[in-house]
Amino acid sequence: MILPGKILTELQTIGSGGGWLFWALMVLAFAIAYSLMGLWSALRFPGAPVLSAREWTRLLRHPHGAPDVFSRLSAELSRSVDPGRALQEIGQRLFARSDRRFPFAFVMISAAPLIGLLGTVSGMFTTFDGMSANVAEKPIDVISKGIFEALITTETGLVIGVPTFIVCAWLKSRHDVLVLHFHQIESRLLGELGKTPA
Repeated sequence: MILPGKILTELQTIGSGGGWLFWALMVLAFAIAYSLMGLWSALRFPGAPVLSAREWTRLLRHPHGAPDVFSRLSAELSRSVDPGRALQEIGQRLFARSDRRFPFAFVMISAAPLIGLLGTVSGMFTTFDGMSANVAEKPIDVISKGIFEALITTETGLVIGVPTFIVCAWLKSRHDVLVLHFHQIESRLLGELGKTPA
């Protein structure tokens, strides 16, 4: 119980020095985390058609290593009037959710360092305002507040932006590999069923 209390106290200290932009970055960090968890979940194919989510994951990770799943999918599609269209619909249902979410996640991640940069500018304004104004506080105290605000928001923006960009890029590369494997499976299936893609 002591550790959470210390973390909360430290967060309040940093937050009071970083100003409202620091708290905006904290909200953005939670939104990015939620978005990345949604992408991770989407790549596990909830509500997958024809096969179970586990079977799709197995087939798409190793397109040539799951002959039983491939045979089952082929048997299901052989009953379809238009296997090419059926495969297109399956692909849309598997990947539409992640295709929609990746651009939004990258925009939010890109915003973090920019909000941090805005905090730098805001902190510099505070610093120069403290240097030029006649205030009751010592000038060094006002200047140090402004520099603290500038540095803490910049650092927070980078700490949020860089690791989450790496995670999102890794998820995107995984998504792209799964899509590529789906197209390979699609070609094999259509070849076996004697059809050509629409």
